[in-house]
Amino acid sequence: MAIQFYATFAADDVRPYIPEGIAVLLPASSFARFCSKKTGALKPGNLPPQVTRRAADSGGYVATKKFGDYQYSQEQYTDWLFTFNPQWAAMRDYCCEPDIATDSNLMVIRQARTTENAYATWGEYKDTPFAWVPTVQGWEPADYVRHAAELKPLITEMASHYGKDSEFRVGIGSLCQREKTTLIQDVVRAVQEVLPDYPLHLWGVKGAVLREKSPLLARVVSVDSAAWTWAANTNRRGTGLSKREYAINIQLPEYVRKFYAGITK
Repeated sequence: MAIQFYATFAADDVRPYIPEGIAVLLPASSFARFCSKKTGALKPGNLPPQVTRRAADSGGYVATKKFGDYQYSQEQYTDWLFTFNPQWAAMRDYCCEPDIATDSNLMVIRQARTTENAYATWGEYKDTPFAWVPTVQGWEPADYVRHAAELKPLITEMASHYGKDSEFRVGIGSLCQREKTTLIQDVVRAVQEVLPDYPLHLWGVKGAVLREKSPLLARVVSVDSAAWTWAANTNRRGTGLSKREYAINIQLPEYVRKFYAGITK
């Protein structure tokens, strides 16, 4: 099963010269920074036509850290998705990193809110042209087992609705702050014990995790990362490119090349 890398693009970084062939994921929280003061609408995605692989992140971590909750409604989020027509989009979830879910009770509350919102979104927006992606949340493997079991009836229904060859997948959240690949693999194992038959997306995971060649990762179909923007552009001098142009046109393709080279070794 092939793995697709999605480059996460903040609102400031979307430019008409994004290279062809790059899969792009837009986080709603970044575009909400430029929302309409009159209507509350998020800044449109406006991806250039050569970007044909498109996805969306609901932006739950940033929304929680900055505001305590989402500042955009489900309707506003859905309307924003139609401005760039992704193939799939995350349902609004509630992440469970320790700096947010500071105790076990809050963890359970945030998981329950994720489940409740997933059911509500599915009930009202089931027939959108893009596939909705529910996310299993937690921190310790046992947390993910509990939440995966809670979401399983909905995931089963969604998978049946979309069909085998669709863009549907199940996200695994709260992974980007993990220091060891073995911890991520433990989480993936926990989720797959409950949901063995569904393709997976790992939120915010870099290629190093996938180089471990664990059979646990066989169901992973996609990952996303903004790490390409962190690379030092020390070779920019003399190119005549701005920092953003250099990052998008030089650093990003090289990051993607290394990503795929690393996971195919």
